[in-house]
Amino acid sequence: MHTQTLLTVDDIIQGLRNLGVTDGDNIFVHSAMSQMAEYICGAELAIIQALCKAVGSTGTVVMPSQSSVYSEPAYWQHPPVPQEWWQTIRDTMPAYTPATAPVGGVGRVPAVFAKQPDVVRSNHPSGSFAAWGKNAHNVISNHSIEYSFGEQSPLATMYNSGFGIVFLGAPFESNTSLHLAEIRATYPDKKSIRQGAPILANGNREWVEFDDLDYDSDDFDTITNAYVQANNTHSAVQIGKANCWLFPMHTMVDFGIQWMEQNRV
Repeated sequence: MHTQTLLTVDDIIQGLRNLGVTDGDNIFVHSAMSQMAEYICGAELAIIQALCKAVGSTGTVVMPSQSSVYSEPAYWQHPPVPQEWWQTIRDTMPAYTPATAPVGGVGRVPAVFAKQPDVVRSNHPSGSFAAWGKNAHNVISNHSIEYSFGEQSPLATMYNSGFGIVFLGAPFESNTSLHLAEIRATYPDKKSIRQGAPILANGNREWVEFDDLDYDSDDFDTITNAYVQANNTHSAVQIGKANCWLFPMHTMVDFGIQWMEQNRV
């Protein structure tokens, strides 16, 4: 008897319904396709279609679409690059453009999602978000280059708009919404750094510098698990082989602020 799992678009939609996702919902999705099944009929597109069909034409699907390569090379760690390369990278890296820039470090599904013809992507070179649906343009507009996950970012817009956070097999350490909690919380080691990236300004490539927070996601798994223990405002189901979760973003971020202020020392 085989033990492998097959998932179709309809299977994923039913799983999302069981999780509590309904027509008209606005959801911020984190996914790990490899955790869901050995075979997903349609691969990344099946998950994307299921999410869009689950919220319908009046809902919105958002995913992180960050491109960490569009950043100051002095901070690169995975891998680091020699200091003598830094200025060459600043001088020659192609400019970030939402439609064509690669997506990196957030999984296979967001990388495909960001390139779909009906998906829009914000204009932040390193901290972008991709969105589909009724409120997509509202979410990705007004993304300030300063403090990429702050008060003028898609995270703040989603927080104010009552979004839910969906995890499809993704680890809690990927809980991007907690970066907004970092912006809002007060804790001893909080500091800003000077970032940089290549952008298009009036059609010309330009390396720009800007202030951003020195973000730290090392405790995001701990924070999210603490939230699960302290609150009953979430739901959890299994879709295929993946543990899947739905959280209200507003309460998650507020909990994260309180946790950081009590525990980041």
